[in-house]
Order: sequence, then structure tokens, then C-alpha cells
Amino acid sequence: MYLPRSLAKLVTLLFQRAPHQSWIPLGAQRRFQDTAARITRLPSGVTVTPEDLGGISSDRIAGEGADHDRAILFLHGGAYTGGSLRTHRGIAAQIAVAAGVPVHLADYRLAPENPHPAAIEDALAAYRGLVDSGIDAKSIVVAGDSAGAGLSLALAQRLRDGDGPHPAGYALIDGWFDLTCSGASMELNRRRDVGLTRAHLLETADQYRGGADPSAPELSPINADLAGLPPFYLQVGTHEILLSDSELLAERARLAGVDVALSRYEEMWHDFQLAVDLVPEADRALADLAAALDDIWAGRSLTERIGTSANGGPLRSPSVAIIGAGFGGIGLAITLKKAGIESLTILEKAEGIGGVWRDNTYPGAACDVPSQLYSFSFEPNPNWSRRYSPQPEILEYLEGCIDRYGLRPNLRLGTEVARAAFDEEPAKWRIETEAGETIEADVLVSACGQLNRPALTRIPGAERFEGSSFHTARWDHDVELEGKRVAVIGTGASTIQVVPAIADRVAQLDVYQRSAPYVIPKKDRPYREWEKRLFRWFPPARLLARFNQWLFFEIFIAAFNQIRAVGKLGLRMSEKLLDEQVSDPELKRALTPDHVLGCKRVLISPDYYSTLERPNVELVSTGVRELSESGVVAEDGTERPADVVVLSTGFESTRFLAPMEIRGRDGLDLNEVWREGANAYLGMTVAGFPNLFVMYGPNTNLGSGSIIFQLESQMTYIADAIERLRRSGGLLAVRPEVQQSFDSEMQSRLSTSVWQTGCNNWYLDEQGRNTNNWPGFTLEYRRRTKRLDPADYEDQLKTSGV
Repeated sequence: MYLPRSLAKLVTLLFQRAPHQSWIPLGAQRRFQDTAARITRLPSGVTVTPEDLGGISSDRIAGEGADHDRAILFLHGGAYTGGSLRTHRGIAAQIAVAAGVPVHLADYRLAPENPHPAAIEDALAAYRGLVDSGIDAKSIVVAGDSAGAGLSLALAQRLRDGDGPHPAGYALIDGWFDLTCSGASMELNRRRDVGLTRAHLLETADQYRGGADPSAPELSPINADLAGLPPFYLQVGTHEILLSDSELLAERARLAGVDVALSRYEEMWHDFQLAVDLVPEADRALADLAAALDDIWAGRSLTERIGTSANGGPLRSPSVAIIGAGFGGIGLAITLKKAGIESLTILEKAEGIGGVWRDNTYPGAACDVPSQLYSFSFEPNPNWSRRYSPQPEILEYLEGCIDRYGLRPNLRLGTEVARAAFDEEPAKWRIETEAGETIEADVLVSACGQLNRPALTRIPGAERFEGSSFHTARWDHDVELEGKRVAVIGTGASTIQVVPAIADRVAQLDVYQRSAPYVIPKKDRPYREWEKRLFRWFPPARLLARFNQWLFFEIFIAAFNQIRAVGKLGLRMSEKLLDEQVSDPELKRALTPDHVLGCKRVLISPDYYSTLERPNVELVSTGVRELSESGVVAEDGTERPADVVVLSTGFESTRFLAPMEIRGRDGLDLNEVWREGANAYLGMTVAGFPNLFVMYGPNTNLGSGSIIFQLESQMTYIADAIERLRRSGGLLAVRPEVQQSFDSEMQSRLSTSVWQTGCNNWYLDEQGRNTNNWPGFTLEYRRRTKRLDPADYEDQLKTSGV
């Protein structure tokens, strides 16, 4: 009878991980390990015979009816400082019974008493002793778990380089192949792995290496030349902190021409195989190991085992092309790297990263979501200067993410994508750049966002205006504003930042308003030094600040659809701010919105209203009719002179992938599919476009909150999708009926929202469809994107190789 997984994890945590503390004497740790090892029972009918292999004390463990012409040399784990015949006798016996072959368990010398190369020398001596006993080398498989797996590959290098004949192959379980502990899974699975910690590995690595370089090939076989090695089979859990070691080793072995197979077990931890008879995955892993051993002895290709094991998957990771190097593209690249997906390319049309935070450099540019919330949860920044970050700091934050996660080699700057087409035969996307280059990828992700194309709607007479004119997202810093008459057209989120920032520099500032927005206070201030130190040294304080900010926005979401009464709070906040900052009755009337709060984007500012009362600032509430040679003509025919015209006219938010041409199966054009209104399942996948994902796509925008939270939900979903492709191959194409059902649900829920109450907003397309906004809470979206449901997709996994 199996243990519940939660109980199995608790037992592992208490008996395997908990004793690995630096303050516990090493001798006590070893004694505890010897005692805890009794959890793995010795199967009935097994005999354990002490033996000497080349001077190395060992156990010969054999079941009834074992094939004595074959042998397994097993090198135990224990981070090179622990482990013994007693700790691994149980798992070795289980392998002996499953494989029907005697297992020879070698008791090599441990660090720190005997640092490198003592363990390798003992492994080599034990192997030679086994060969000298009369067993043909081609009938021997060398196996090991954790550090023992790394030791097995160190032995393989020595044998290849002249120290003896090769065995038939290697079986490497939860291997530790990188003594520097720099793999992505070290962070990704830091909290998931109940069996091992990075701190323990780093401590024991230092004890084992002695004076040697920890990245040297014998200590970190992941850096070794693997050419010429015999076949090897790898097995690892997906919640294992050493997951990256096995994945990267498998990829490099394949490239070196080695016959290799990798089996991955979902949500399993380090050395979960020790729980044979207690956890079903451990039993399946043992059976798969036995089958792999049989393949090695029979000379069958291990590579052909891809996708055939109970819980394993394909060896090669899918190649991923990401279009856009803003928050979405960078965050997804980090998420994929953490998951061990190394073959990824970020295609960015500009010469720098950052997306909207690269493009929007206008005076006063800053975020309208608090800094602690407008950042990646996995990459907190305790050093924000203010509660609301200015544009340069956000761009610096993203540059830092690129460097910390080593994404520079994955970046292709100055590479604009013109079109992409899905090629059915090889099941790949062929991406063409404006420069004429063709790039292939198994998976295509658009991370262009919704606010990257300025709405440059032609204003009559613009061609005859003799002054300077530009959009806020294309600010011309060469144009001097001091002493000039400046006209700002539009009153959106950029305007309420630009106007206060330039009002004291210009001679006259005219702000042309088509309709008044709701503005609520922006509680901004610099962080004090003690607060930064608190965030740095006491993370719960930062997490509490982030949670409070998230909760405020999450509650406010209800004002847009679920609980309209919540909107009254925002209405009172806006009315109070207007009363406090504007005394002129006429100006106050002009600034009073005529639509339901939330129908248009609610803006935040500490000083927009008060700036409009300055003597050199005029609000023109009649809109714009045309530009003349020397100024702006309002709808009422009044002309006001202007030296500079600033277009704060928003973005083409409903043209999600334009101007790119994206073609799916049978040449299906995505722009044509979306002609009547863009829609995608969960805002990410479209029927007829296999292995294509859209970040910040249709119906994923928020009326309140941090879009980073939404993007992280999508990162998790897309990473899960790619993980399934890595395990099983094939394609992921959403079912048309699933997409249609989702779209019908979205439009039904949005039909009762404030966004559909009649105002002219950027959420609706030409047909009046709300293609932009998510109608629910961010928690709902996170729940629905937590894991990909294969039932939502056509049954095409395992139909073609990745």
C-alpha cells in the first residue's frame, strides 16, 4: 500500500533533508543516514555477501535466479561526504531484483577525510577488481545515484582515456554533475525539492574538491568532453534541484554522439527512488531502470526509448523563438531557462530591450502601479527609489534581469520579424525577418504586448504644421521646450505625467481634451534608507508590502464588473482630489467625467489637476479639428499658436500582432482570422496555429492591477506547454470548440462590464467587441492558467518528434 504523496514528502524532508545542516557534526549526520536508510526494505530472497573489489570493501547483492554473467557496479550517493554500504544496501537490493543481476556496492572513501581524487581512484579500483574477477567488461553496467552518478562519469572519462576497457554503459540516477551548483533548477526547485538543498551541496563540494577547481571535468562531468563514451541512461525528478544537471548533460551527450536517454518523473524530488514500495513513481522508475539496463546489455539504442517510459520524455528540448524583449519576453525566457529550456532566442526589433519602458522616455514617465508589485515575483528589488518607479529605474531593472539570468547570448537585437509561417512537415515555425533572414523554431511566442504601436491617427493639416510634432512614445529629446508654446493632444495616462513635468519649462501649455478622465491620488514618495534595508534583510516586509498593493488592486477590480458599488470608492477619491486641487468652477466642470468610472482607464496622479490651474496652462475641452501652419485649431474654430505639438493619442491596442504576418496550418492568416475581432483561448492560443502562444494577448489586459502578475500566469502556462512538448513531442493545437467556448464566455461576461457602457475607450475594436480586457480577478486567471489541460488540445502529442 502506497503512502500519500504529502506524507512521503514529509518523511523525506525529516529523514533525508533535515539532517543536512552545517551545525550538525558530520559524524552525527552519517549515523542518522545509516539509521534512516532502513526505510528501504531488503527484498526477500536477496543475499548480501561482503567482498573485496580491487582492495575496496564492497557488498555483492543478488536475488534468486540472478544472471551471474552480468554485473552492476553501484557507486552510492551522499554528496561525497556521506553514504555507505548500509545507506544504499536497500536500493541496491531492489535494483538487483528488478534487473535480475547481482549488484556490487562499493564503499569508496569519503571527504573531507579523503578529498578528490580518492573517490575516483577507489571507483576505478573497484571496477578493475570486478573485471579481474572474470566478468566481461561488456557485461558490466556502472550505476550511481546523486554524487555516485557524478563519480560514475568521472570513472567513464578515465576509462576512455586509457585506464581500462569500457563497460556496456552507465545508469545515472538523480546525478550531481556540476559541483558549482549553477544550474537553473537550483533556484527553480529550491522550495520544491524535499530531499536536498543547495547550501548542503555547496558545503560538501568544497570539502570534496580539496584544492581542485570545482568546474574541472572530473569534478563537474557536465563540462567534460563526452565523445566516445558508451551509452548511458539518466533518471531524474522534475522537482529535483539537480534537474538541470541531468537535462544539460543529456543534451550535451547527444551532441557528442553518445547514445543517451533521459526519463523525467513529474513532481518527484531528489532520490525519490529510495521510496520503493512506498511511492508508485519510485516503483515505476525502478521498472524503467531495469528495462534500460536490459536495453544496454542487448545493444539496443537508448535514444529509441524517448517517450516510451512510464513518466519519461524526449531528450531534446524544443527550440523556442520569443518575439519581443519587454517584461513578457524577458520573464518567459527566465522561466524557460529555469526549467532547463536552453534553446531559446529573443527577437527584438529595436536596438535595446525594455519594450514600452525603452520607448516611453517622455518627461515624467513612470509606472502607475507600485514598484513592489510591478516587478517579477521571482526577482524582487529591495532597492527601488520610490513607491512608483520612474522609467529609467524600470529599464535598469530589466537590464539587470537580462544579466543575472545570462540572457545576453539569447538576444537578437535589431531583428524585426516580418512574417512567420508554420511548416507542417517538420512541424516547425519558419520566421522571416525584415532583413531577409529565416529562423526556425519548434515553438513561437509573441510577446509584443498591446501598447507597442503608437496611434498616429492623421490629424487634418498635420503636413502643413511648421513646428515640431511627435508622439509621447517617440519623444524627440532634441526639441527644446524652454520658452515654447506647446500643445498636448489627448488626456490619457501619458498626458497626466507629461503635463506636470513640463509645465514650468514652457511659455504656454495647451492641453486638448476630448473627454475628461477619472483621476485618483497617487500616493508616491521616496523610500527611506531604513525601508530599503528592511526590504533587503527582512524579505517578509517586502512581501507584505507587495501583498497589500496586490490586494488593493484586486478589490478594485470588482468595480468594473462584479460589484459596481466598489466603484463608488474610486468616484469619491476622484471627486475629492478634484475639489482639493481645482478651485475654478468652469475648469472643474470641464474636468468632470461624463461616463461611468472605469469605462475608460482610471488614471492616477498627485499633481495633474493642480497643474491645470497654473497661469500658463489652459485646458481646451472642445477637442482638435486640425493643425494649421503655426498652431492647433479646436473644434469650435479657435486657433491657438503652437511651436511644438505632442501627440498623446494612445496606441493601436486591438491590433495584437500587426504588422507581422502570421500563417498557421494550410496558410491560415491570423490577421484574417482576427478580422472580426481578436480572440484566443486564455488569451494565448489560437485554433489552427500549433505551438503558437501569445503573451498579453486578447482579453488579458487589466482594468486594475499589475500586468506583471498576469504575465507570470502566462509564463507558467507556456512553460508547462513546452515541458509537455519536451516529454512527448508532437504539437499543441487548441481545439476550435474550446476556443469558441472561451470567447463566448468572455464576451458574455464583458457585456455587463463598465467597459461596455457607451464611452469611447481603447478596449473596444471597430466592431464594438471588447478584445482587450479580462473580466475577472487576477486570481481566477492564475487558477485557470496554473496547468495546461491536455483535453483542451487536439490529440497530437507524440504524433511527431520535436
